[in-house]
Amino acid sequence: MLTTPRLRALRRLAVPLGALLLVACATRPSLTESIAPPHLVIGDHWEYRITDGLRRGATTRLDVQVVAVNAGVATMRMVYTNDYGRSERTEEIGADGGLRAGSLRNEVARRFSPPLKLIDFPIGEKSPWRQTVDTFRNDTQLKDDILIYGEVQGRAPVTVPAGSFDTVAIYRIVQLDDDEFWRSRTTRRDSIRYAPEVKGIVREIRDAEYFEVNSGPDSSTIRTEYTTTELVSFTPGK
Repeated sequence: MLTTPRLRALRRLAVPLGALLLVACATRPSLTESIAPPHLVIGDHWEYRITDGLRRGATTRLDVQVVAVNAGVATMRMVYTNDYGRSERTEEIGADGGLRAGSLRNEVARRFSPPLKLIDFPIGEKSPWRQTVDTFRNDTQLKDDILIYGEVQGRAPVTVPAGSFDTVAIYRIVQLDDDEFWRSRTTRRDSIRYAPEVKGIVREIRDAEYFEVNSGPDSSTIRTEYTTTELVSFTPGK
């Protein structure tokens, strides 16, 4: 039987998806309307606090601002500040809410075609959604892909430092194109709370891991991320 890292990762993905459908249908009220993608304008400004559960609660401040809008595509400047210093990167978000350029892990920003549907707008019109986006890896010089699965779970009240919101609850699984001969691709499970009035996410919990392959009895699962991101403030642009 063929047991490549990708096939093994996909088998692991099938279990939580089945459980997700049961939980999603039973625990939260469904949406009664669809939610359009945000209309981003220059000056829209979000401040977030990221708490790292794998580093004893170490925190990072994330400052996000729309610095340009061209033909409906918004350029977002993202500044991270923590005890290790300051770093900056940019993302491009299309009018449909898709991620056209950016990064999903610690890597140089790259372009995605088609854009990644990290949230499938209009929210509520299509759920669950699945997407496979072909990529090309500079490190291996080989074609690969990113896999996305998302499920809208209904409404959920949330309180974060920025205030209390009636949010849309979304569960998402992202499988990255980073597998090697000795390890699976990273699987990231995201619990998202989206609030239209702030044009974005007010809370997001990410839990990511990969597992070793062909390592005999010493193979193990390696957890790579467990973070909670919460909105501290939002200032709309003019």
